[in-house]
Amino acid sequence: MNGITILDDYGHHPTEIMATLTTLCASWVGKKRIVVFQPHRYTRTSALLDEFTKAFYQSDELILMDIYPANEKPIEGINSSMLADRIQKHGHRDVKYIGAHKDVVEYLIKRLNSKDVLLTLGAGSVFKVGEDILSALNKDM
Repeated sequence: MNGITILDDYGHHPTEIMATLTTLCASWVGKKRIVVFQPHRYTRTSALLDEFTKAFYQSDELILMDIYPANEKPIEGINSSMLADRIQKHGHRDVKYIGAHKDVVEYLIKRLNSKDVLLTLGAGSVFKVGEDILSALNKDM
């Protein structure tokens, strides 16, 4: 819509994420690649922390939402803000933590343009970000 491509992928493991981003780069050449990632489970985020820090290099901008717990209890010190910091320290040039769904949607509606491709990634509710952006853009038409 409005020249903006919005995609969703269930990828929530670093290997899946890297494969998806490789395809994104090959398929949407010349577009800014904005990725919204919602980590799935505290235990997975903790166990694969090092792998996650390297998984997003092929995104131009990375936005991390709060962890989708899938009925797990939080693990102290494991959260999306910490993951964003680690990814940035590992060399990603544009990563930000915007935890809440509505805040991510508001941020993106103000910034997306026809030179962008938006990819939502994760096994939780992150797909609703794209749906809500499309609904908002549709209302503006």
